[in-house]
Amino acid sequence: MDKEIIKNKLQALLNHYNNGNFEYTLRESEILLKKLPNNIFLINLIGSCYQNLGNLKMAADAFVYIINLDNKNIAAYNNLGNVFKALKKFEEAKENYLKAIKIKPDFINAITNLGNLYFELNDYQKAIENYLAAIKIDDQNALTHYNLGLVYQSIGEFEKSKKQFEKVLKINPANTNADKMISRSTKYTKDNSHMKSMEEKLKKLDLNDVQKINLYFSISKAYEDLKNFENSFKFLKLGNDIKKKIINRDFKNEYKTFSNLKVFFKKNKIEIPKNENNAKKVIFIVGLPRSGTSLVEQIISTHSKVYGCGELDYLNKLIRSYFYTDNILDTSKLNNLDNNMINKIRNEYLNFVEKFDQNSLIFTDKAPLNFAWIGIIKILLPNSKIIHCSRNPKDNILSLYKNDFDDRLNFAYDFDDLFTFYKEYLELMKFWKTKFFNEIYEANYEKILDNSENEIKKLLNFCDLNFEIECLNFYKTKRPIKTVSSTQARQPIYKSSLSSYQNYEKYMKEVFDKLDRL
Repeated sequence: MDKEIIKNKLQALLNHYNNGNFEYTLRESEILLKKLPNNIFLINLIGSCYQNLGNLKMAADAFVYIINLDNKNIAAYNNLGNVFKALKKFEEAKENYLKAIKIKPDFINAITNLGNLYFELNDYQKAIENYLAAIKIDDQNALTHYNLGLVYQSIGEFEKSKKQFEKVLKINPANTNADKMISRSTKYTKDNSHMKSMEEKLKKLDLNDVQKINLYFSISKAYEDLKNFENSFKFLKLGNDIKKKIINRDFKNEYKTFSNLKVFFKKNKIEIPKNENNAKKVIFIVGLPRSGTSLVEQIISTHSKVYGCGELDYLNKLIRSYFYTDNILDTSKLNNLDNNMINKIRNEYLNFVEKFDQNSLIFTDKAPLNFAWIGIIKILLPNSKIIHCSRNPKDNILSLYKNDFDDRLNFAYDFDDLFTFYKEYLELMKFWKTKFFNEIYEANYEKILDNSENEIKKLLNFCDLNFEIECLNFYKTKRPIKTVSSTQARQPIYKSSLSSYQNYEKYMKEVFDKLDRL
């Protein structure tokens, strides 16, 4: 095949890949590979397609194949590291990043990815070191500045984070993710230049839907700071409407899963052993997002005996892997659980959390939507502690509507979806409280704000932890907080968020009236 023709075909495939056409790129690349066996560019493209399509095993096989052809191929080591990181095999990921860096010490992609790995493991110091090393190599790499900004924001270094996000915007003004992150830690005033620049971008730049969403939510927050709630809600609705359009899905499977859980646990009595043979203990902090889960975790993880893992998705992935059929919980698989399988899943989970800190015996897992899995948690980890966070429903619903979340919270962008999900959540929690009435601690957001010391003492007592004065100063700790609550949880107890729904009552009357009738 003519060299020019090959060059054009490879470029065309790369263009398709860059446009997100992974299935087409994969199919055509595999066809072309038969004519160009052992073409490293093609094999790398194939592996990257598999990775984007979620087939991590085939992706890993492709990158290993490249390494066997060329053991100095830094891109293959880097890509294999990314696959291992996605598989939560952190040591293997680290090993491959370091191999790439050893071959090429200024390989910025591997250095940055190593920083990302450390950040995921909450080792923010090593994450910062790697990002700074990458920036030293290339000061115009917007992604590295952005990632460094995320670390600084997560540990409460807001001025440093702002400088990094501002650097991102100098490199690429259309990077509205940076605008979004700046807005989270900014208290806007009437003459704030950042607010004006965001509004100008809406007028002047040709933005895609995601970029618009970032700006709409950020401008809404700015108007709220200015107490212009009419404009705040206007931009809030614009952002939510586009987000809803992008998601475009219903939640029947989620609600079917909730129903299946209730049926199963009604029929089956769960005996909770009091002396589980395991030194490790997990404190699960659950509830609706924006109900105070980050605050509660920050308080508990300040304790000297506790390591705060943050918002983990690992339990959810395990449950879906072992107990799901056609995207719905299959209770027949729960029926077939025996001690060997219970121990297997338990050990998988505990081995994962231990990767964050080898020395701790008590961990927190603050994934709010784990409220769905309370029954399964009590089967798998019977000696775990479960804290359910609750908040004024109207404040909670408003706070959900005010924030742009990841795809797991895709019920948050529409009033009907919000109300229905809240109702289903409430019914499931009532069921769990009936089933495990003395195994779930109710941590009420308003009570914590009203009488923090007393409520914190009760919270720690439930977790079998002695009171430590440091837990009252939770906002001073440097542990990373990687959620939208990162700025709030870095402040002393404040009450300005109480009854904030009143500012939006006339705009959200439809959903608030429904909540009143529950």
